[in-house]
Amino acid sequence: MATIERKAGEAPIKPEYRKEKWFDDDSNEDGSNAVFGDDDDAEGKKFGGGGDNQKRKNTRGANKGQRGKKRIVDEVRICKMLAADQECIFKEECRFSHDLKKYLETKPADLGDRCIQFDLFGSCRHGYKCRFLKAHMDADGNLIKNEELIKKNPVYTTNGISPETQKALMKGKYEFPKATAFLKELEAELGNQPGAQKKRKIDDVETEDGSKENKAEPATDSSKPEIDADLPDVNMNVEPKVGPIDEERPYKKLIDFRNKTYLAPLTTVGNLPFRRICKEYGVDITCGEMALCKNLLQGQQSEWALTKRHVSEDIFGIQICGARPDQVARACEVINNEIDVDFVDLNMGCPIDLVFNTGAGSALPESKGKMTRVLKGMRRMLDVPVTVKFRTGIKHGVLTNQKLIPVFESLDISLGTIHGRSRQQRYTKLSNWDFIRDVKQLSKNMPIYGNGDVLSFEDYNKHKEETGVDGIMIGRGALIKPWIFDEIKQQRHWDISSKERFEMLKRFCDYGLEHWGTDSQGVNTTRRFLCEWQSFLYRYIPAGLLEVLPQRINERAPPFRGRDELEDLMASPRASDWVKLSERLLGPAPEDFVFMPKHKANSFEG
Repeated sequence: MATIERKAGEAPIKPEYRKEKWFDDDSNEDGSNAVFGDDDDAEGKKFGGGGDNQKRKNTRGANKGQRGKKRIVDEVRICKMLAADQECIFKEECRFSHDLKKYLETKPADLGDRCIQFDLFGSCRHGYKCRFLKAHMDADGNLIKNEELIKKNPVYTTNGISPETQKALMKGKYEFPKATAFLKELEAELGNQPGAQKKRKIDDVETEDGSKENKAEPATDSSKPEIDADLPDVNMNVEPKVGPIDEERPYKKLIDFRNKTYLAPLTTVGNLPFRRICKEYGVDITCGEMALCKNLLQGQQSEWALTKRHVSEDIFGIQICGARPDQVARACEVINNEIDVDFVDLNMGCPIDLVFNTGAGSALPESKGKMTRVLKGMRRMLDVPVTVKFRTGIKHGVLTNQKLIPVFESLDISLGTIHGRSRQQRYTKLSNWDFIRDVKQLSKNMPIYGNGDVLSFEDYNKHKEETGVDGIMIGRGALIKPWIFDEIKQQRHWDISSKERFEMLKRFCDYGLEHWGTDSQGVNTTRRFLCEWQSFLYRYIPAGLLEVLPQRINERAPPFRGRDELEDLMASPRASDWVKLSERLLGPAPEDFVFMPKHKANSFEG
């Protein structure tokens, strides 16, 4: 075997497992740009562009916008009520087919003989549309139901939004008594500030009939100031006076945030099935994907779906994002009324343009007065702890956000988590744990967590010991190897086998089919999210293949071969191989199924 020289920044893989290139064919999918390019996706790139000086290239060609998201349409579009063995309420006026025989004749073949929905709940909500239909259909073509299990009515997932609440939000009929009172206090407080009358007011304006309209009033000498204006700012050199938060009241649940592992809130890949996997490997705290307050208040079903919680998530929070105190306060009042969470986290670290340009995410700490009012409103609205996540600052090398700590402590914020990067910084440079240490030393009472570049229990131990932080939040490290939480608890390097990893993926697919459904669309969604996750998972280098442990998150994997065919497939940086892996778990992918990894579909400069 020819000697292969190890390059700077490459992982130290044992010589017997090295090879000259990933593929013998002419494929361009060589993984050379995959180590850092897709990490911004976990920060919320589903909403748009990246940080400063990052210009988005338009994706061209037939694959634009697909990435496996294409809606599955059956050849015969059967009525959903009929498919579920229910009487159609629209009868002759129904625009869908009621020809069940024709539908079954054209329906794609089953993908297996076990339906997770039927096993868990006694019936499958998709009925005849289920891709595992033979698990709950008898020889005469009738749907089978387990009446005993149906009577037990087991509940494994909670939260979301009721149709009644959704309708009230969409029609502007939801009542916000606590938020309304709080906003009046803010208006009175700001009205007494010099120059406040010169600001324009952008807020919900009462109309003559009592309904509310979102209007922008021009600048006048009105005594009502703009409550989401950055006026007056907080003097960060003194202890801020923010006034009383509320009358003494106990939290619904007391949480000791110290010395716990925390799975970072991750956009797209931090879905409920993935969080269940991490819970199985021992993570203590989980948090839902970032939800935009504006979308929550509009009653968007997709946004409220981000609040769903599995029963295994014993310490669970949701992360929200917003910049307007009125908007955030109202969203928090709905959250407090409608769903069951243990804490609410405010995202003050999201770097993407679409969020940043509204003054939210990593822009919010730059407007100290507005940030204070947002957090004060959250504390007033919620009966659960409020936590925050933020970065070092906006520009790389310019550290500013250590000044936030006195404000957080004055507001009795329950936990602060610092991602040791600026908004401008990408992942080619390591997280600044020296800054995290300095912030921890500034904190008097508030627990501080650090975040960034932890991929082993040794990284965890080193950062915790050197900085004195109360805990560590793990994001990319958990996507690459979710068993990291087990390694931390057991203080070991786990040379996990390809078979064990495959069983983990099987469980994820079961959880996906339970969560997203067992019809063609649910299977397609599960497949897409599996491929999304695999775009991180393939980076894992089996411990037994490394000359030196542990694997470092900033080291690239050179071409290597695994110890068996499955380990080879799991290490492939080729998206088409990720689809092949999904087919071993979910059956053949649709002919037009296309998965394009985000670092290929949306590349950035700068």
